[in-house]
Amino acid sequence: MFEYGMSRVGKNAEAYQYFSNKVTYGQLMDDIHACAAGLLELGVKKGDFVTICLPNIPQCVIALYAVNRIGAVCNLVHPLSTKTEIEKAVNLTESRFAFTFELNEGHFDGLCKTLIRCKTSEYFPKNPKGFIMKTAYNFSVRKAKRTDGAVLWSSLISSGRKSLAKKPLPKNTVKPSDTAALMYTGGTTGDAKGVILTNEAFNFTTSSLVLMKIENQCHEGGAFLSILPVFHAFGMVASVHAPLSCGMRMVLSPRFDPKDCANLVLKEKIEIIAGVPAMYERMYPLLKGHDLSFVVHAVAGGDLVSSDLMKRYNEILDSSSGGASFLPGYGLTEACGPVCLASRSETELKEGALGKPLTGIEMCIVEPGTTKVIADTEEGELCFFGRSLMGGYYKNEKATADVMRKHKDGKTWLHTGDIVTLDEDRNIIFKSRYKRMVKVNGYNVYPTIIENTMEKCPLISEACAVAAPWKTDKKIKLYVTLKDQKANEEKAREEIMAYAKANLNHWSCPFAVAVLKEMPRTKMNKKDYKVLESSDE
Repeated sequence: MFEYGMSRVGKNAEAYQYFSNKVTYGQLMDDIHACAAGLLELGVKKGDFVTICLPNIPQCVIALYAVNRIGAVCNLVHPLSTKTEIEKAVNLTESRFAFTFELNEGHFDGLCKTLIRCKTSEYFPKNPKGFIMKTAYNFSVRKAKRTDGAVLWSSLISSGRKSLAKKPLPKNTVKPSDTAALMYTGGTTGDAKGVILTNEAFNFTTSSLVLMKIENQCHEGGAFLSILPVFHAFGMVASVHAPLSCGMRMVLSPRFDPKDCANLVLKEKIEIIAGVPAMYERMYPLLKGHDLSFVVHAVAGGDLVSSDLMKRYNEILDSSSGGASFLPGYGLTEACGPVCLASRSETELKEGALGKPLTGIEMCIVEPGTTKVIADTEEGELCFFGRSLMGGYYKNEKATADVMRKHKDGKTWLHTGDIVTLDEDRNIIFKSRYKRMVKVNGYNVYPTIIENTMEKCPLISEACAVAAPWKTDKKIKLYVTLKDQKANEEKAREEIMAYAKANLNHWSCPFAVAVLKEMPRTKMNKKDYKVLESSDE
């Protein structure tokens, strides 16, 4: 599909921009082929797992396509993982090769046969500003631990170009059913698991996004803000494969900084933005008041999107007068990222709305923990069926059997663990993670709904509701961060409790409010409710 995108715009069209360094589709393809040839020279074979532990830098994008070109499997690991987490991922896949960068190379010491050292500054602009950036960055990581014998990225590419000068790459024998990547679940509700995703899954999801969200147009030359992490399914599909398959130009950024990203949106006239709610929240005050008429799509996923956030962005995008609409989506690693998106025509969605399944994806609702399909009007567990579903959890048959279950129709459905309902237009309305749902005196209580309601309180910046022991039962305890960090906490707690009693039902009201300086987060930047739950045990 990448080649399809290039065929639409030509080799001289811009494929990506990294800071102010611009690279064409032709140059990117040449780098991919050189990298693939270099990997073959190192001894990488079809079916080998190659660990890619990189942020959103050009080497990451090149390595993804190069590894795939020779039929190897991308073992995608969060670049800021701990040494223990990296060791687990490498040992699970018996990976002998790894792409690393300055901040994690030391964690790989003794783990892999061959490490490829990728410098973040390698593709900085070749001008005075780029020289200053490179000098400053290299100074900031001067104490980062290195390993002996690592192969430099530049050496890998040089070796590959020399090999290609003598002979072409072997014939491409990669099949749709071949495993393209192993991606890891966020570990929000348990230990992270390796998700098997095929080439078909990636291309099917990308095609569905193009059909539904990009309206079957290439947006040739249009700018796409590629800030979502590539090691995440949402980021890989929506921020890399989709724009390149449409002939767009990616604006790559190795880390999210709200000011820098807002400036990129305005300066580069970004047509399509895909991000998580927390990212949009932090960019909002920096985008408000500016002309955003050039934005075509603004999509949020990776976490629940509040109706308040949708409303505020629809206002600054001027969606009521023909501007772009800010729309929520839903996805999970086990389904290769996005599986639902709201339609452009639906400007008013209920709290917790996730939209409708992408083209080619089927859904049903079952009684939680069973395969019994129930009426669309009832509340139950959301299940999906389609070509984007995972092949299972790598070397974990039990966990796979828990979520990939055969129904009476003979199809194997993915059980998401999310409790939902459908509205009158068949939009999926999220209620709670099944594992987060709390029974209070026999009543179902949904922490996510509590959080969404309480975050409308003028005092609260963020809220996290967790179950806490109370006498012989459980009740809800609310953890919050305040918009005004200098506010009187005792008075704030009293006002928050009063707001809760006025806006929540009796069983959902917290029995206590705790004020935090900062909300704990997972590596995927989601609220880490498990940390707060464990503090109350």
